[in-house]
Amino acid sequence: MKAQHRHQLKQNQFAVVMARTMNAIAENRERVVIGLVAVALVAAVAAGYLYWRNRTENHASAAFGQAMAITQSPIVPAPTVPGATQAPGTYPTEQARADAALAAFREVIDQYPSTTAADGAQYHIASLLLALGRLPEAEAAFRESIDGAEGTVYGSVSQLGLAEAQIDQGKYDEGIRILNDLVGQRDGDLPVDAILMRLGRASQKAGRPQEARAFFRRVIDEFPQSRYLAEARQNQ
Repeated sequence: MKAQHRHQLKQNQFAVVMARTMNAIAENRERVVIGLVAVALVAAVAAGYLYWRNRTENHASAAFGQAMAITQSPIVPAPTVPGATQAPGTYPTEQARADAALAAFREVIDQYPSTTAADGAQYHIASLLLALGRLPEAEAAFRESIDGAEGTVYGSVSQLGLAEAQIDQGKYDEGIRILNDLVGQRDGDLPVDAILMRLGRASQKAGRPQEARAFFRRVIDEFPQSRYLAEARQNQ
């Protein structure tokens, strides 16, 4: 078969296929149009959702940043001059600063739920409560953080915080159990040597010196480059 004839044959076949396709579209025009409209609507909704989600995350991150800034604000004694006011961005006491930060973090959660910023805000609320010595509240807040941020770094550090809150309340068995679980997660988000040190300190608080020494020894043997090495040796 000559090349020219083969080329003409392919053109004819293409023309037949196109004709059949156009006839099918013509016969099913309504269904085709509906299908195209549906696809366009789905694409528009998806694009709109992504835009909204990104916009929400950006606003949430900004609000979270403002809350974090409060935790670093300077402590300046309240003015004693009549009519004078507290300098903007400062707080008269650590308690006042903590209260303001707690309120700001809670606002992030209320305004931007189900965002990464909200997960971070919940963790920092729990951490602030722990630092303030409000241990039962801190324990509950860490549990809430774990539930809401499972599988993320906030979930991991919240487990650590929960253990600390329990140990500080004398719930040694519960806290040490959590820390032991975290040590077993070698591919987790938290450094194992740091958790071993916390286990050692917790065992000391619980009046278990032999167990404490065993944890400190693991730091020395398994992590010779650890920044906790000197402390671990002192506790041997």
